[in-house]
Amino acid sequence: MAGMPQRLKRREEFLAVARGVFRAMPAVVVQMRERGDAGPPRVGFTATRRIGKAVVRNRARRRLKEIVRQLPDGVLKAGRDYVFIAREETATCPHAELRRQVMRALAKLNAGEGRPSTVRNRRRR
Repeated sequence: MAGMPQRLKRREEFLAVARGVFRAMPAVVVQMRERGDAGPPRVGFTATRRIGKAVVRNRARRRLKEIVRQLPDGVLKAGRDYVFIAREETATCPHAELRRQVMRALAKLNAGEGRPSTVRNRRRR
């Protein structure tokens, strides 16, 4: 891919993708939403405190970003938003295995084999 696709940055964008479909793999969860336009794909990355301290979360996010950056053209479809959620294994999983899991999750989502999300509002105030 010619560099990174556009990024999701605002919380509302992440929540909109969370209402779409998802595919869970052992080392990564990928969420997808069809926007209904022909714009370029957009991606977001997240890692919750549950997977570890900041060093672990940052490493997991960096690894996911690098894998997405290296994806071949056409894997991320136009008019769709994707969110990659790190899991505990993301920071330690071998690169080739993590890449295989991301590719498989994207292939399933793009083929319409995603599971509908059930959004739970876990945010504490």
